[in-house]
Amino acid sequence: MFSFKKILNGKNLIGDPTLFSLEERIFNTFCIIAFITMCFEVPFNYVIGLKVPAILCACGIFISASLFYLSRFKRKSLLGIILFSTACNVTFAINYFYNSGIFGPNLLLFALAFLLVIAIIPKQQFKIWIPINLLLVLTILIIEYIYPQTAPIAYINNLSKTIDFGITYFVVTLITYFAISYIRKNYEYERSLAFNKTIAIEEQSKKIIQQNEELEKLSIEKDKLFSIVTHDIKTPLNSIQGYLELLAETDLHSEERSLLKQQLLEITKNTSSMLTNVLSWSKTQLEGSHAELVPVNIKQTLANGLNIERNNAKRKGVGFDIICEDEVEILADQNMFELVMRNLVNNAIKFTPKSGFVTITIKVEDKKCLIIVKDTGLGINEAQQEKLFKLKASSTYGTNNERGIGLGLMLCKEFTELQGGEIWFDSKPKQGSTFYLSFNLFVSEQVRQ
Repeated sequence: MFSFKKILNGKNLIGDPTLFSLEERIFNTFCIIAFITMCFEVPFNYVIGLKVPAILCACGIFISASLFYLSRFKRKSLLGIILFSTACNVTFAINYFYNSGIFGPNLLLFALAFLLVIAIIPKQQFKIWIPINLLLVLTILIIEYIYPQTAPIAYINNLSKTIDFGITYFVVTLITYFAISYIRKNYEYERSLAFNKTIAIEEQSKKIIQQNEELEKLSIEKDKLFSIVTHDIKTPLNSIQGYLELLAETDLHSEERSLLKQQLLEITKNTSSMLTNVLSWSKTQLEGSHAELVPVNIKQTLANGLNIERNNAKRKGVGFDIICEDEVEILADQNMFELVMRNLVNNAIKFTPKSGFVTITIKVEDKKCLIIVKDTGLGINEAQQEKLFKLKASSTYGTNNERGIGLGLMLCKEFTELQGGEIWFDSKPKQGSTFYLSFNLFVSEQVRQ
């Protein structure tokens, strides 16, 4: 069904609200209304004998169409508004003297011109166009008063006069209705848009504040981490230096020398493990991490990659066993997977006392591979469990005072998830801990992305 308002509200006709200002859209709307009105007024004025007003309306058709093109497609709305305001005042002034002056409906047209002009001109130009309208009306009234013959009666009879007044009133009220309703509608639209923007800004502000708080906490943890790293590296290095000086300067018995060497080896391994975690974490922070997923044979990887950990367990007197009956391949990053397993096994050995046991069990469950690292160690209390996979830097000590800084498990979680896996745990104080890893199984039909 034809809808005049729907046509006027069309984005393609008067301009998209996201691209055109309110003044531009109102002006484009007025040009369309003026064009349609003038098309109606030309034959009407000609029929009732008002030939000059009919000619002026014909000129108005051309002017309104030209100004619409200038504003809508050339995006020269300000120039179009100035020309529109000038044309309204000039044509209405000419029409005044050819359409019976004060005895015609011309003052209604000047009131309409006033409404249209203040609706579309920039606010800073009010002081120009409002006085022009008022002075123009006052001037032509004075001219007619002094020279009545300049505005002769143009109506052929009272019927044509009545019709002209009625039609003019109808046109003025119709244009006023569309003008005010359009302005009100767009005012509501702009207000709604501003309200939504305000809400969006507030939500964004909350997110920024939250992010800043998280960054501040992370920064504090990082500072604390590097402070601990500095201390925990300096301490074992001083111990190594002291042991080496003692070996160089003192004649020791073979048993004492063997004991010192063993202590040096333990300190060096702990420090190396800590540095490996710090460097891995630093790399992820600076460069980000990307997992290169390939088929990884678990049985072979664990057998070859955990020799050091197996020896550590043996020296500490902790039992160590890997239960993997079948050849199982998972989709994982070889280096990341090995780092995760070394951290989990090292932790299990670290917190398991002599005569304890660490077991790695491999199970296949519905296209998933479940890796279980179980120990009979000290377990984890509830307070520590809450921050286990987070950056909560603090020095930790195993059953033989093995030193750590709390980065290992955070790296385990991050690297496991990067490989598309999952990690979780179950632990009870003094009863040991069990860590679970779940990875996707590799099948030969898979194509690496």
